[in-house]
Amino acid sequence: MNATMPIGAELNFVQTLREDNRNRERQMQLTPVTAGFFRVRSTNRCIEDARQMKTPQKLFLSLVFEKELTILCADTGIGKSIFAVQIAEEIARSGHKVLYLDLELSDKQFEGRYSENYTNHYKFSDNLIRVDFDPDNYTIPDGYTYDDYFIKSLEEAIQEAGADVVVIDNMTALSFADTDGAKNAKPLMDRLNRLKKERNLTMLVLEHTRKTEAGRPISINDLQGSKMKANFADAVFMIGRSTRDKNLRYVKQVKCRSAEREYDANNVLLYEVCKKNGNFLSFEFLGHSKESDHLQLLSDDDTAARKARARELKAGGMSNVAIAKELGVSEGAVRKYLKAE
Repeated sequence: MNATMPIGAELNFVQTLREDNRNRERQMQLTPVTAGFFRVRSTNRCIEDARQMKTPQKLFLSLVFEKELTILCADTGIGKSIFAVQIAEEIARSGHKVLYLDLELSDKQFEGRYSENYTNHYKFSDNLIRVDFDPDNYTIPDGYTYDDYFIKSLEEAIQEAGADVVVIDNMTALSFADTDGAKNAKPLMDRLNRLKKERNLTMLVLEHTRKTEAGRPISINDLQGSKMKANFADAVFMIGRSTRDKNLRYVKQVKCRSAEREYDANNVLLYEVCKKNGNFLSFEFLGHSKESDHLQLLSDDDTAARKARARELKAGGMSNVAIAKELGVSEGAVRKYLKAE
């Protein structure tokens, strides 16, 4: 403070500084400041902005929330597509317009799942729109990459259908590049999130899991490829195969941002794969269970055989990472197998 400044002037100066600070705080609460990628706001302004938004609604149990990007993952042959179609149909019957991008089944294969030996066909909701590759027009125009034209085509399909919910079966077809690494996985997830935000969509994307050992619980680390996919998703749930019966499946939440994880290892959803009314291949809900009740405990002979196989593969020049993928175990487990020589 200036020693020669009169006392009254000093008080006015301090009051002016305080008022300037209060004005600056009020301004930040009222108007976000842009800093490159970011918005800079007071925490109270963030809460106030959120209050003006609609509270996310559950579209299918607590597995799929409105306006979120959710990943459904499972091993090949477990029934991802069966469950995804069932979810899409239920959401469509609740009044939402659902676009199901089917890059897995032919029309005849799809018919077989939703009919009784190709008769007595199931009647889907008119709100469920199925989209697949056009066999007569599967060419990429000049000036486009596969990835660019795929997203462009998807946007046009969403516009034509008037969809507010999109199911993509499956993620493998979304990019020409291998998305197992972070380098390619992040741009893919960025595109999906941008599409979700720009068109105010709910998205459910199907993805494979790595091969896993039967006695180990499924986890988010089993998601095929880069964990970047899970990091940029709002929610992730997985399907496991029960060792009790070949038709039993369980569903487990491994990530959920809008609520507590309701279906964790101690409260998985238990289903039986069957044809409801003879013409709708689906997951029939049986109740709740513990994941541990559906895992296979390895015998001493099984463990010994696995250790021997790991040593055999190592002797053949295979890396620990490759051995882990071959055996469906973690790299740490492989290291333990090899130390047990």
